[in-house]
Amino acid sequence: MELVPIYEGQKGYELTAGTVSLGTNSIQAIHVQTAEASKRPLIRTLRVAGTIDDNDAKHRRLSAYVEGRIEKLHVNFIGAEVKEGEPLATFYSPMLLNAEREYALLFRQSQMAHSYALTAEHKRLMASAEQRLTRYGLTTAQIAKLPFKAETNHLSEILSPVSGTVITREIYEGQFVKEGDKLFELADFFTMWFQFDLYERDFAWVRVGQEVEITVPSAPGKKFVAAIAFIDPNLNDMTRSARVRVELQNPLLTVQGKSRRELLHKTYAEAIVRLDTPEVLTLPRSAVLHTGDRTVVYVDKGGGAYEQRRVKLGRAGDEHWEILEGVKPGERIVTTGNLLIDGQAQLDSQAGESTPTAPTTPAQTQT
Repeated sequence: MELVPIYEGQKGYELTAGTVSLGTNSIQAIHVQTAEASKRPLIRTLRVAGTIDDNDAKHRRLSAYVEGRIEKLHVNFIGAEVKEGEPLATFYSPMLLNAEREYALLFRQSQMAHSYALTAEHKRLMASAEQRLTRYGLTTAQIAKLPFKAETNHLSEILSPVSGTVITREIYEGQFVKEGDKLFELADFFTMWFQFDLYERDFAWVRVGQEVEITVPSAPGKKFVAAIAFIDPNLNDMTRSARVRVELQNPLLTVQGKSRRELLHKTYAEAIVRLDTPEVLTLPRSAVLHTGDRTVVYVDKGGGAYEQRRVKLGRAGDEHWEILEGVKPGERIVTTGNLLIDGQAQLDSQAGESTPTAPTTPAQTQT
């Protein structure tokens, strides 16, 4: 290998501190590759794990409004799906029965006297009787049917106040209950919550409205896609994380003639949050070197010269770093071989500190 001299009047590359000069053979030997600094959306895939929970704000506890005896249970197992207005139990209560008959009598009296104006007292009694029935737990539809209820029918029905899933049952047929005793607890499992912890380093990425792909072991191969609905502004001091909530629909499935929700309560789940940003200046992650307290890249200056450049990083994507300072769009940055170039730069720096030298020119070789 023979060096080609540079004669007087010719000028080579003046190497500044941190600039490394390599010959053609060296560049090929270490497989130096470069990429252009360019603006693009920064993309990151965040993988998280959490649980499927329900909205406890939609729980409904049904208690006895008046004392009496449970004659029959229409819903007698946990997990039953009920609709609003569906009977849960048949109930006998002397207090309720007397209030029903009082209202029915007042109603019949008002019908007989409809040809002339009702007295103010009669109207007051009707309103008072209706109000008492409401306090005893009867719905407006039940009250409207009382005037047509048979005199021999001394039972009343306890209706479901909402549509949902029975999660607790505290009563049995023949049981006597007092006012305030708990009968049932219902939960709305139609809309479920997927909740996971978001760590502090990821706060800059995640926002309300982003889509999440959720998978659960109980439904292999299926993905549930829903949006982030809430990010808790309060951090957990121990884990430095915030709770994120995703709301997703949970339809009914019919299995062997019986209905159940597709997602079960307290199920373990995993999810992928695909994150992106508007266009920012980026570099491949392999281009960035972390050396002690410095973050550097090597800029291809042409002719085998590579300039060390300190950069300021922003967010880290799956394949690219956001670059805030240090390079400009269009500059070519070393992505492969930069570790060896950095090693040569450190050797050159140490040699320069021990023996001062004049500016040199890149070695040009020919075979």
